[in-house]
Amino acid sequence: MNRKAKGRNKNVAIAKSRQWLDLPEEIWENILNRLGAIEILENAQKVCTMWRRVFKDPFMWRIIDISNCRGLSDSNHFQKICSHAVDRSQGELVDIRLAFFATKESLAYVAERSRKLKRLRIAWCHSKLVPEVFVEVFQKLPLLEELSLTDTAITIKGIEALGRFCPRLKSFELKNVSYDIKSIDKPNDEALAIAKNLPALHHLQLIGNSMTNVGLRAILDGCPILVSLDLRGCFNVRLDKVLSSRISQQIKDVKYPRDSLASHNF
Repeated sequence: MNRKAKGRNKNVAIAKSRQWLDLPEEIWENILNRLGAIEILENAQKVCTMWRRVFKDPFMWRIIDISNCRGLSDSNHFQKICSHAVDRSQGELVDIRLAFFATKESLAYVAERSRKLKRLRIAWCHSKLVPEVFVEVFQKLPLLEELSLTDTAITIKGIEALGRFCPRLKSFELKNVSYDIKSIDKPNDEALAIAKNLPALHHLQLIGNSMTNVGLRAILDGCPILVSLDLRGCFNVRLDKVLSSRISQQIKDVKYPRDSLASHNF
């Protein structure tokens, strides 16, 4: 094949890859959500040259999902995948979901290189992630709008840092689905910290939280523009008529302590 023919073929391949990249953003989000970073890096990008070129574009890594690794034991491997995916985003990352393997080092790596991040979801990392890391992480995420933690601990200082360094935060999910809330010495600490430091919240989900009516009242006082509040599994809350009436008047969408979790996607 002569040089001109090779040049034409290369231009055709580039044009085809651009056509893929010009697909509507919601279609790419659907593709990425279905595949996940692990599948893309280990399989999909190896299908052909065009797919390899497509998956090198930083736009493709605005959303990173590394949550489909349950039961897999090589956490170091997933740390490397996470770092590789973040590097490919070249600072354009806006949404990341990590499950089972996130550590202090991996989260610090994400924060240092992802100043545009708007959505952070971490699940099932209670035994791996040092909760104190969030104080440092939030200082580097000024555009953060949504934070979701499932069976992942955060300290009171972490919540304070969230309020101080992430002024755009609108949604906070703190979901405890594996631990006994009855043995907690200070059941209202998290609720009181949220009420004091996150007054601009629109959406708050506290599944399985240990708070009592004291914490709930503090949230109603401290977060006056809440649109939705999820209290499922908050069995220390005892709703009387006065408190129930206030909740229904103040908040549009409410889920109560004994509402079912059957349909909830963690």
